[in-house]
Amino acid sequence: MPNGPSTKFAEETTRVFKTFKAQTYEGSLSNNDVLSLFKDSRNKIWIGTSYGLNWIDAKAIIAISDADMAASAYTDGKLLKEKGAKDAFTVINFPIEKYGDEPKNVFVSNSSTGNIKSMVLSENNKLAYIIESRGVTNDNLNEVKNAITDLPMGSFVTVVDISELSQPKVLFKFPVGKNPIGIEKSPKGDYLAIWTEESGKELQVMELDNAGKPIRIINKPATMQSGKISDICWHPDGNFVAYTLEDSRQVGLLKTVRDGPTTKIIRLDISGSLMKVGNFPGAGQFTPNGKFYLIPDLKLGEDAKSAPNYDGTGDMFVMKFNYDGTGEHFLLTKIKLGEKPQGFSISPDGNLAIVVNARKTFYAWENPLLTTKASLTLLKIPDDGMLQNIGEYEFEGILPESVAFDKNGENIAVTVFDYFNYGKHFGGIEFWKVNKGEKPSLQKQAIKYYVPRGVHAIKVVK
Repeated sequence: MPNGPSTKFAEETTRVFKTFKAQTYEGSLSNNDVLSLFKDSRNKIWIGTSYGLNWIDAKAIIAISDADMAASAYTDGKLLKEKGAKDAFTVINFPIEKYGDEPKNVFVSNSSTGNIKSMVLSENNKLAYIIESRGVTNDNLNEVKNAITDLPMGSFVTVVDISELSQPKVLFKFPVGKNPIGIEKSPKGDYLAIWTEESGKELQVMELDNAGKPIRIINKPATMQSGKISDICWHPDGNFVAYTLEDSRQVGLLKTVRDGPTTKIIRLDISGSLMKVGNFPGAGQFTPNGKFYLIPDLKLGEDAKSAPNYDGTGDMFVMKFNYDGTGEHFLLTKIKLGEKPQGFSISPDGNLAIVVNARKTFYAWENPLLTTKASLTLLKIPDDGMLQNIGEYEFEGILPESVAFDKNGENIAVTVFDYFNYGKHFGGIEFWKVNKGEKPSLQKQAIKYYVPRGVHAIKVVK
């Protein structure tokens, strides 16, 4: 333990990432040299460094990695598969040790080509549901024309038992339709919303039994506009579902009609009119209080790319839905993001949002346009919903896609698909401290945790 008047212990919390600061050092780790780790009687993990103590109080992080291709395949179609590599479901179980065993991996077919929402946890954190957006590639398949459309078809959801985090195991699979795009859990965890590319199965809301198995399916309304659904998001009260139509670039709202005595969903009804959002709307999220709906415009359409002032940056839109069905939904504001935005996460208190920007880090290494640094955009969400862009924070890594807050919103974890190194390749999970207050900011922590290459989605087990 370091000596000095600035040494102090952090307050008692549960299952969140925290920081112990010593002397004048800032950030999550006071020094890069990790000397020791210790789990105390309160299940906190103390990390001793040359200049102080840092601790991480979390149960686990789970991640999924797509081994079928390198990130650069999105630009040139060359898969660059590593020999023996397989899609992986990874559990990073705390406490961790500097020279400990590798994280526990089990094979679960998954793909980074789908929606950012490719994995959910059950309400009790004992089950993980992972969609197979695309199937596993053959060993002799080395190149495709289009890395999104030309990979083998996916068709099912895999359910993994994580009740014992040190021993994850696949329980069962169930079919959901051709090339599932995304999966969302209802706020109470009793329903799954799954959207696919298959006609007639564009949207399925599945009721789950006590064992987590689907027992009943509610389909989309018959009057719903046809076309591919690119995103779904449950409202925090569970009575509404936002959806995005890819071809028309419109966002709409569905109301869950429930049976009075049982409160079970019996059908979905359209609520209000569709609202056009940008050029290529991505995956949206409600604020925790349900007041606002944030949805990024990725600007991937050809009309956006051909615009004279196109620079690859995206926008974040804020929508307000009318929930009584009598008025129109409307766009409240939009604000500029970084280049090639991917996923984003809203803090538990609803005051901040953090967006991952891939930039051109996933271009082929010989491409002169390649960049080695991605970024995070920090947004402040005031009570009136008028977003404020606080700043952009750079870091090295290839195609970061997913970000997750801890329980108290004091730290975030970010996925990195791959790194700019030769030899065997790994993905990683990196950590940032969130400084709250009137002038919020981010500080990169010194620790990174290596996982199989292709990591594209994470969940924090709280």
